[in-house]
Amino acid sequence: MGMKSAFQGESPKPTRASRETAESASEASLIQRIHRVYAALPDGERRAVDLVLEGPGELALWPATELAARAGVSAPTVSRLFRRLGYASYDEARRASRALRASGSPLYRADPATGDCAADGVIARHRAAEIAAIEATFSRLDPRRITAAAHRLATAPRMRAVGFRNSYFVAEYARMLFSQIRPDVQLLNWNGQTAAESLGDVGPEDAVLLVDLRRRPAGFAAFARALVGAGADVVSISDAAPRGEPRPKWTFACAVNTPQTFDAPGPAFALVRLLASEAMLRLGPAARRRIERIEGLHESLADLS
Repeated sequence: MGMKSAFQGESPKPTRASRETAESASEASLIQRIHRVYAALPDGERRAVDLVLEGPGELALWPATELAARAGVSAPTVSRLFRRLGYASYDEARRASRALRASGSPLYRADPATGDCAADGVIARHRAAEIAAIEATFSRLDPRRITAAAHRLATAPRMRAVGFRNSYFVAEYARMLFSQIRPDVQLLNWNGQTAAESLGDVGPEDAVLLVDLRRRPAGFAAFARALVGAGADVVSISDAAPRGEPRPKWTFACAVNTPQTFDAPGPAFALVRLLASEAMLRLGPAARRRIERIEGLHESLADLS
């Protein structure tokens, strides 16, 4: 019976071990899958995979025929390779690569060295990418919403800023700017605090600047919802549309994507500076008096050179 069933094409029921292996393969990244089988690959498949390893993000852009031509192998060889890696098809692997590229992973955004590598060419490309990202960000801003958000950040009894990973540095910059023009400005996420501890004192009287740029830590979405749910007026600087409910009161879209490997931080810092400048206008003489007091302390303490 067993022989007959096998020849008729009946599939045996998957064991727990086989299910776990399949699940592990489905969750592994392209690079992890390649390293698991690399030593056993035939020469043709290894040539194709070496090309993929040079620039994993390029897979999102190449059709199978282009990868085959670049590697000097046949299209069926490419198909066999990606089935060996655990993908149902080459297109499935491309979608996975595209998702990782869109997530901001430096590995999947790092392109193979191409084009003009002279210093002036590198600088020109980088400058153009930075300018484009800032222009894309500012072209989408609604002046009325900027004014309203800046007014709330200026006049709320307490202002807090929060961000994680790369967003942390933008949040710290916001804390530094706003603390020069108004009192009671602090970071929410101090080192050593849990998310719950940092949210413990947040309430309806607070205005919070939430920096929400991609490659967020696990649990960030729940943190953001809890922050809004605490009743604070939240101003979000984000590369993505708001996710889930409740949502921040104000969300300002921030471009971070450039042809370079790393995300562009400039637009987020520029948005913070815009909000702080507008907040200073809303505060008027009070902001100037605070700056004067701080500058007087700088002089008396001789703490700046």
